[in-house]
Amino acid sequence: MDTLFSGKSALILDSHLDDLQRLRGILSGLGVEDVMVASSVNMALSILREQPVDLCFMIYDLGKGEKNGLQVLHESQAEGIHRFTTSYVLVSSPETSEFLFGSLEYSPDLCISKPYDSARIRLSLEKLLRLKHTLQPLYELMDQQKWVEALALCDRNLEFYPALKVFLLRLKGIMLLRLEHYQAAAELFNQMLEMRDQHWMRVGLGVAAYRQGHFELAQQSLNSVINHNQLSLDAFNWLARLYRLQGEWGQSMSLLRKSVMLQPSVAVLQAELGNVAARLQDWRIAVDAFRAAVRYGRYSAYQHPDYYFALARSLCEHMEGQQGSFAQDSERDALLTLEQAVNDFRQDPVALFRSRLLQHDILRRVGQNQRAEQAARDTLALFESLPLDEQALWVDQITDGLERSAMAGSVSVLRQELTRKMVSIDWARNNLSGMMHFRKGEVLKARNAFVEAHRGQPENASIGLNLVQADLELLRRGQSDDLAESLRRCDDTLYGIQYAALSPRQQQRHQGLADRLSELLSQQPLHQNS
Repeated sequence: MDTLFSGKSALILDSHLDDLQRLRGILSGLGVEDVMVASSVNMALSILREQPVDLCFMIYDLGKGEKNGLQVLHESQAEGIHRFTTSYVLVSSPETSEFLFGSLEYSPDLCISKPYDSARIRLSLEKLLRLKHTLQPLYELMDQQKWVEALALCDRNLEFYPALKVFLLRLKGIMLLRLEHYQAAAELFNQMLEMRDQHWMRVGLGVAAYRQGHFELAQQSLNSVINHNQLSLDAFNWLARLYRLQGEWGQSMSLLRKSVMLQPSVAVLQAELGNVAARLQDWRIAVDAFRAAVRYGRYSAYQHPDYYFALARSLCEHMEGQQGSFAQDSERDALLTLEQAVNDFRQDPVALFRSRLLQHDILRRVGQNQRAEQAARDTLALFESLPLDEQALWVDQITDGLERSAMAGSVSVLRQELTRKMVSIDWARNNLSGMMHFRKGEVLKARNAFVEAHRGQPENASIGLNLVQADLELLRRGQSDDLAESLRRCDDTLYGIQYAALSPRQQQRHQGLADRLSELLSQQPLHQNS
């Protein structure tokens, strides 16, 4: 038995039984001891959650309407189960595969094609496994996210293995970006581009340039990748984000529409398209995008309640001004979406609370006032049953959502009581302190307090919007202690908020802050190329 394959494990993702059995037989013949199989991306991820594998074979085309095999890489990274020590092998036609290596972090280690040639597979896998074995200590550090130690070892490996220079420099670029060493990363990718021009190098340069505020260079680099028809998730994501940051929302939506035409099963792209469409009030596109985000995000790291609530809100806006069966269908679909959210997040009482809160808004809009008031009473009861820290998180939302209901007075009293209790919660106390300082004009103290509150609750929209408002005010006054860091924090915070899932009042605030950020960036020398 070949010792190189002895003791190794493999996972094959394929929906065609005959091809799956053929590859399984080849691997068994090579000495791979444990060969597992999956017929869908979600099934493959379920296996990878339970145990690591040495070899992961991913068929790219799994059928119409199904996630593609490359999404194993996307979703395993998002879920935190991706392992650099695993060898990822994409199975695709040579014509398709040339468009699938433009990503910095989401590219496979190897690409093979059908029909399977056992001799060629053996030779390719032997080379790959030898490489993985040689660099195993480095990969193990990367799997443990020990980026400083990994960077040092990578530099030593560059001295020992000059033949692996480009390969190791790619890993080094990933590490520098993870460590937020953007200047060093940009210099590295520029050096590599002088040696050879590869799409993933331009993605790396584009990301590093973006994070430094060199937006012209970022746009040029990322556009180059997309214009060469590379199906690079990170290139589309970062360029669409750049357009959004600069206030070019129409450009962002056009790019995202192209991205979902090429990769319709990628939930994160669909959700981003939905948010941009909602900002532009193109509710038809927003509804379609969030439907896809919900569908393809289920049972994965991208299954997020905000997608459901964004879909329900988009349906609610879409039915405004409509009459007859169309409005009735939109209302029914919105309410069904809320029930689906409750079912899919059965263990989350906050999902039930948010569902009833939005149900109240939908029923009120269609004139079903009696049902709306019952939903308002249910919402308040569900809110009161939440733990104190959860009540503190959602008090702004229930205040906005029920302000026109008969429960508004009860909510106001409850809010006053909560304000006294919230001082016992660190992040809530910091948020309250920040608001007090901001009202007094002590913006720097307010910003610092909001930073601490946001660190404690990074997913809370209200705190995030408070932080951005304080940062932008400091920037307007020219009092920011670190211009680049403040701009990145504003960008990261606004981008991380699911705009379409916000209440109308929060959406208006988000929109105003985003516009102010875009205007400020256009006036800063930081946005120019260096």
